[in-house]
Amino acid sequence: MSEQIAASCPNNLEGTAAQLFLLLVNHLVQAKCSLGSPEQYPPDHGPNLKDLDEFDFIVVGGGSAGSVVANQLSSNGKWTVLVLEAGGYPSATSDVPILYGELANTHEDWQYETEPSEGVFLGEENGRNKWPRGKALGGSSSINYMLYTRGNKNDYDRWAHQGNTGWDWSNVERSFEEMENLMDDSGQKKLLSLHSYESGEPVVNIVKEAAWELGYPTVEGENSNDPLGYFNAPLTVENGTRLNAAKAFLGKVKNRKNLFVAVHAFVPKVVIDHDSKTATGVEVKLGKQTLIIKARKEVIVSGGAVNSPQLLMLSGIGPKDHLQHFGIRVVENLPVGDNLQDHPAFKGFHMKYSPDLANSYTEQDILHDAFEYFVHKQGKFAEVSMMNQIGFINTKNSSAYPNLEILSFLSNPENNYAPFKTLRKIVCASFFDSLVEYGSGSPVLSTFVILLKPKSRGRILLKSRNPFDKPLIHAGYFTDENDEDMEFMLEGVRYLEKVTRTQAFTKYNPEIFRSNFCQNFDYGSDDYWKCSIRHLVATLFHPAGTCKMGPVSDETSVVDPRLRVKGVNNLRVADASIMPEIVSNHPNAASMMIGYKAGQMIIDDWSKQKEHNEL
Repeated sequence: MSEQIAASCPNNLEGTAAQLFLLLVNHLVQAKCSLGSPEQYPPDHGPNLKDLDEFDFIVVGGGSAGSVVANQLSSNGKWTVLVLEAGGYPSATSDVPILYGELANTHEDWQYETEPSEGVFLGEENGRNKWPRGKALGGSSSINYMLYTRGNKNDYDRWAHQGNTGWDWSNVERSFEEMENLMDDSGQKKLLSLHSYESGEPVVNIVKEAAWELGYPTVEGENSNDPLGYFNAPLTVENGTRLNAAKAFLGKVKNRKNLFVAVHAFVPKVVIDHDSKTATGVEVKLGKQTLIIKARKEVIVSGGAVNSPQLLMLSGIGPKDHLQHFGIRVVENLPVGDNLQDHPAFKGFHMKYSPDLANSYTEQDILHDAFEYFVHKQGKFAEVSMMNQIGFINTKNSSAYPNLEILSFLSNPENNYAPFKTLRKIVCASFFDSLVEYGSGSPVLSTFVILLKPKSRGRILLKSRNPFDKPLIHAGYFTDENDEDMEFMLEGVRYLEKVTRTQAFTKYNPEIFRSNFCQNFDYGSDDYWKCSIRHLVATLFHPAGTCKMGPVSDETSVVDPRLRVKGVNNLRVADASIMPEIVSNHPNAASMMIGYKAGQMIIDDWSKQKEHNEL
């Protein structure tokens, strides 16, 4: 393509033809400039920060939860709010929905990897699984699949049953509704826009028919009370571009005089007065500068399930023995970093089928779709293929709530197209190469089996006391005592085998891919699939639980139900790390809801304190 552009042509454009050509070029340039524009966000306040500057609230992390916390706190014009984000403004690539697979292993990703673990990630290079985490305003909502799912009633009622007052479904549902209906300061436009659509790929209907044969109907949308079935999840997309949390909740109120955002602002530790055990501010690195910024009221840590525990431990809050090992002065002995949960996904089930069922997709089609997107912000580039078709199933038939999610996408290995490029980044090279060879000339349906409620737990630990050293991620997959996680995953694979044998699929001659792993086992046996799972399991990018919420009496918890760090004043955590148990869905919406509830709690607490002081 680049050679074609560079090549000279013998003819010259003149007159009206030249004007039309220049008009087209100018339009495309303007469309390109509208993507990834910093003007969609509050201006960078970093260059204006000075040592010992004071704000009422400091929010560390401008991601899914932190953006909403800051939105809520800055709604009080008398309070000043500073958001410190280690990354920069999201790129133009981040804005284009279909390019979600391009963002891992870039400067917009923290580029974390797990530690090697016995019996898992066996197909990965050095036994490490890459764990993408967003390093930009918007956090992981700037690099994720953009799927918006609240979770089900059972998830949140279980939180409340563990002593987390106010986190039951009836309260959480109200918080979702209030957050989803927040308006900009003019009162004219919602902050959060959700886009609903269904992919036009023919295989979408075949998947639905096959699921129906197996007892799982197609439902209108996510039903928190009756969640089993297949549905199309809405996307956090507005006018054809990704609507990350920062764009929605900070960018649309960027004219607030009391809201300040600093990008490329890395926070190595929270400043805590050891005598009173009170958070008084943060240390922040801006380029070559190191500043102390003070918080008059509170510091809210919203770094996510990997960064938040690291920051707390570097600040002296965490397991006593672990901190003392690195010479870190202990402020509070808490189980920070424990209770790590994720949604493990088996990414080794692929099948090809009759080419008659697939829409062809040529280079000419790509050019057409690119033009349609840049000119109108419409078409395939404004969507995520069929990735938003979600299936929630329960393989035990003993509950109305799912234990597995089924997520598929269609890809043609011969085309350099986003969904397949996503797969290239999350499986090892040898597996990917063999899959490309297998799929030559045929469409391939790639399907992930996702474990929604793992029994296994992992852990986040410090590598050193150097804040720039990445923390150690011990994923803990398949370490549960009774091997239930592996059994559920195996049942998910058996479900997919049944899908290929339905009347809906058999007419298209499906053929399951056999990888180059586990050939010492009989193909299709339990041992074969368990071996394959151990080779090809990977994160679905949903870590949670490492700053666990629980009642004060719960020795396994880090924060109380109002998200206050136990034993430390004026310090809270608000992000997915506070989840006692991971939600049974894509948790970006839940993370935003946590940010909303945190903001409301902080407003309530400080309003009550003001009333008390005035008595």
